[in-house]
Amino acid sequence: MDASFDIKKFKCKFDYCIGSATHLSDPSLKSKALDYKRRLSGAMKAMAGQDIGRIGGGKGYFASRKYDGEFALLVFDGENFISLHPSGTVRSGLPCLNEGAELLKKAKVKSAVLAGEFHLKGAVAESRALEQVLGVLRSPSSKKALDDIALAVFDVVEIDGKAVTSAAVVYKSLDTFFKKGKFIHPVEYKEVSKNEAIMQLYVDWVIGEGAEGLVVRHDKAGWYKIKTRHNLDVAIIGFSEGTEQRKGMLHDLLVAVVRPDGTYQELTRVGGGFSESDRKEFFKDLKKRIVPSEYVAVNNDYVAYEMIKPGPVIEMSCLDMIAQRSKGGPVNRMVLEWNGKRYSALSRMPLVSVISPQYIRMRDDKEASPEDTSITQVTDLVEVEDASKSADTSQRKPSKLLERVVYKKVMKENLMVRK
Repeated sequence: MDASFDIKKFKCKFDYCIGSATHLSDPSLKSKALDYKRRLSGAMKAMAGQDIGRIGGGKGYFASRKYDGEFALLVFDGENFISLHPSGTVRSGLPCLNEGAELLKKAKVKSAVLAGEFHLKGAVAESRALEQVLGVLRSPSSKKALDDIALAVFDVVEIDGKAVTSAAVVYKSLDTFFKKGKFIHPVEYKEVSKNEAIMQLYVDWVIGEGAEGLVVRHDKAGWYKIKTRHNLDVAIIGFSEGTEQRKGMLHDLLVAVVRPDGTYQELTRVGGGFSESDRKEFFKDLKKRIVPSEYVAVNNDYVAYEMIKPGPVIEMSCLDMIAQRSKGGPVNRMVLEWNGKRYSALSRMPLVSVISPQYIRMRDDKEASPEDTSITQVTDLVEVEDASKSADTSQRKPSKLLERVVYKKVMKENLMVRK
C-alpha cells in the first residue's frame, strides 16, 4: 500500500494539502473509498428513534454517536496518513492526520485502512456543523483554524493487510490506537445488550445533546442508522394512479420545493403514510388539476406521473437527506418552470436524495410558494450547491471557446473528420 502523492500537483496552505486521487502514487486507492462507501450505504438500515424496539437485544451490539461531518476513508502506509473522499478529494497534513500517523507508528502498525468523519471540535451537535467543517477543510483562514478540525474514527477496515470484520475488535483497536489523541479520537460508543439501552443513548445524545443520530452495529444483525425524522412542507406537482385493484386510488405523489426564483425543483416521491380514504380523496381531487408538461417523470412501477397545477401543499417527514451519491458528485434533480398553463424543464440542479419519505397531513393554510415551500427547508439541514442559483440557462453567461481542434483520419481511402 502506497499513500504517497505528487505534492507539486496538490494545493498546499499552512502545511495542509488538498489534491486529486489521480495524483496519488496509487490512484486505485480512490476505488477503495468508493467501494467502502457503497458497501456501508448498502448495509446501513435507516430507522427512526421510535422504531428502536425493532432492534433485537443480545450480546455484541455497539452503539456509537453519529457526527455531522465529512466522511473520509483513511489510508496509512507506515509513513503517510491521508484521507480520501469518494469524490476523489485527497487531504494530507491536517493536525488530526499528522497525530494519527504518529499514534499508529507508536502502536507498531505497518499499514491500515480506516473510516472516519471530519468534524469541528465542540460542534458535534451544532446547527450547520457540516457546512462549517467543510468551510475550514476547503479554505482554512489560518493555521490555528486547522486545529479545530477533529477526526472521529468509527471503523477499522484492515490492519497490516488483514481485513477486520468483528465489531468488538474494531472498537478495541480504535481505543488502542487513538484514545490518547488530541485531534484524532475513536468515535464515542457504548457496548449494549438491550434495546432499552440503545433508546437511552438516543434520548441522551440525540434528543438531549442534539447529535445527528446513532449508529448501531452487530456482526450478524448488521448496521442501523437511527435519526430523528425531519418534517418539510412541500408542493405537490404530480401524482400517479394505482394499478389493478387499486385503480382509481393514489399510488404516490411527486413533490417539489420552490427555489428563490419561483421555480419548482423535484424533491422526491411520497407513497407512504396514506390511509385508504386518503388515497381515494387525493386521486379524486388531483385529477381535476391535471395540466400539460413537457417533462415526464415515472414512478417505481414505470407509471408516468400526471402533472398538476401547483397549489396543494403537504407536510411530509423523512429520516435523512443525502446530498452526494455513493460514487461522489451531487444528487441532481429537475427544475421546472410553471408559466400558468404548463410546466417546462429548465435543467437538473443539485438537491438531495430523501430517505424514507412519509405523508403527514395536508397543509391547507399554505401554498406552493418560495415562502411556504422553500428550498431553504432542505439547505438549513444539508449543504446543497447552487441552491440560490437560477436554473434558467439563458440567464447564464455564454460559453467561451478555449480551443478548437480538428482531427483527420484516412481509412480505406475515406477521409474522416472529428471536431
